[in-house]
This record gives sequence, structure tokens and C-alpha cells, in this order.
Amino acid sequence: MRDYEVLYIVRADFDDDKVQEAVKRVNTLIERSGGTPERTNLWGKRKLAYEVKHQKEGSYVLQDFQLEPERVPELEAGLKITEEVLRHLIVRKPEKVVPTPVPPPPAEVVLEPVAAGSVEAEGESRRPDREHREES
Repeated sequence: MRDYEVLYIVRADFDDDKVQEAVKRVNTLIERSGGTPERTNLWGKRKLAYEVKHQKEGSYVLQDFQLEPERVPELEAGLKITEEVLRHLIVRKPEKVVPTPVPPPPAEVVLEPVAAGSVEAEGESRRPDREHREES
């Protein structure tokens, strides 16, 4: 099951009891589609940007739910024929990302260029010391 949310607008001429009945009806549609309603957030009445079905205001409701992706069209069809709902929009919520621990960056290593002549000079300077140690 995936996480979704639906924002829908209920007719403004409904009182609070009828809005609650509309919410229950939408929750029933979600359950009949095989989903599980989770959290309901009533936003209250707001003015619409344009007139919808002769309504200038509407009660906004945001509903979180879980549903199988192939069942979303069935839920949308049910919302379209629900008289209380003026408009609706179903959106898939982003997957919950489990943060992975980030390893610390590697220590900075500074490599100094070494001239070819200086390596030979180092090697020659060490040889007499060895010979000197072996003699003593």
C-alpha cells in the first residue's frame, strides 16, 4: 500500500454535521476501495477562486490514507459521483526516506612532488651511513 492524500471541497451550504457526514462518506469510499483512512484535517470554509456548481465558497478537507495504486481510479470515480464533493485532488505522498549514515570524509592527504635527483641523493647519503655502521 502507498500513502496518498486527498483534498476535497464540500458544499458550503452544509452545516458542520453535514460536513462530518460527507467526511464519513468519503472515508467509506476509501475503505470500499480497499484503503485505510488515516488522518482527517478540516480546514473550514473558504472562498473559492471561481464559482463551482453555483457555489462561491466551500469547506476544505484534507484526508491522508493508504491505498493500493491500482485502486486509485476506482476511488476517483466514486468521488466524482458524490454530490457533496465539489472538487477533489488525490496526490501520492513521497516515500518516507530512511536516512543512511554518512561516513566522514577521508582525511586530506597532501602529496609533495619529489624530484628524481633528490631521491638518488637520499639513497646515496644513506649508504655511507650503513657502511659506517657495519664497520663499527
